[in-house]
Amino acid sequence: MNIVVFEDEGWASMAPITLTRHVSQQVLGTSTILEWISKSFGGEVSLAGRGVVADVASEETGLKFNVEQKGDVLLINGRLNPTCKLERQRISERKGFSLSDPRGSIAIASLSSQNYEKALSKDGALSQEELHRQCRGLEKLSSGANLLFEYPWEMISCNDLAITQSMGARKRKEPAGVALSPHADVEENVKFDTRLGPVVVAEGATIESFSRIAGPAYIGKNSVVHSALVRQGTTISENCRVGGEVDRSIIYPYTNKAHFGFLGHSILGSWVNMGAGSVTSDLKSTYGTLRVVRGGRRVDTAMVKLGTIAGDMAKVGSGSIINGGKTLGVSSHVSGLVDKDVPAFLQFDGRDPEASLALKLESVLDTQSRMMGRRGLEMSRARRKLIESLYAG
Repeated sequence: MNIVVFEDEGWASMAPITLTRHVSQQVLGTSTILEWISKSFGGEVSLAGRGVVADVASEETGLKFNVEQKGDVLLINGRLNPTCKLERQRISERKGFSLSDPRGSIAIASLSSQNYEKALSKDGALSQEELHRQCRGLEKLSSGANLLFEYPWEMISCNDLAITQSMGARKRKEPAGVALSPHADVEENVKFDTRLGPVVVAEGATIESFSRIAGPAYIGKNSVVHSALVRQGTTISENCRVGGEVDRSIIYPYTNKAHFGFLGHSILGSWVNMGAGSVTSDLKSTYGTLRVVRGGRRVDTAMVKLGTIAGDMAKVGSGSIINGGKTLGVSSHVSGLVDKDVPAFLQFDGRDPEASLALKLESVLDTQSRMMGRRGLEMSRARRKLIESLYAG
């Protein structure tokens, strides 16, 4: 059976991380959701979603995007939570059904190719309303667990479990819960604390002396930990540079937080730079849950601790303080006290908010090209086109 990992309108509530990638390319545990789906369900996988991210998603994953399907199609929502228990083999073999989570959205469905095409919207994503319509008359399954992520902070909450589960799937035999690649470099005087979960260190990673890493934690391929304190529930993806203190955070590939400072209960997209001494506040002085603005309305996150959600290419100046629950848009540049959500492509100075100004497209592209050049990479035509499209709004 063909497998299509699809986006629905729920991608927007996961922004700004999802503005620059297919919703299934979000990082959780030791991989992306898409990688977990591909390994777990098997079969030929393709993607369906917004055309604006199609070229970059295909370039990064090697998968076909928004292609015509023939025969029966197994649809899997790209917001699927990999930590939920599913009878994956039985689902793969089943036909003519839909599986919804308690919030009403369809997580998995088996449809004919004709009904699948009817559920597609103009931009390539699937409409939940139309998907429900096409599933009428099919066997309806439900789950007691929230199978789909609705907001990004839900991924922070279950990241430690995702790391632990991926460790079990690997069936590693390393002692004391440390899965250490023989091609990783761990210097002297490094402490791995595995009392609460495993620590996974991928090939090419370097852990410098006087680092302490508490599991569950994942250090990705070719990343460097600069004498840092890495607390449990943290994922550091490939090719990152991380120093200072990091607590329960998810860091996407090619992001730098190389100096002292604190990052807590946060998500940083790719190509983000956190300046020396920058701090994310993640706890209210009242110890109450944090409320954030999403889609024009205030949402209670139900989290006592929540830092920042930063989109790709965001830049945080040295010594900056970001208040809890604030969002940094794609390619935003911030400094000083950041006490509000910052839109994409805006230069925000908390010391003089009135002086904030929109970045020029040429400057955005030049900055990204220079940052990639420092890693020996060149910006692709697809990524340039994506940035231009997002900038145009």
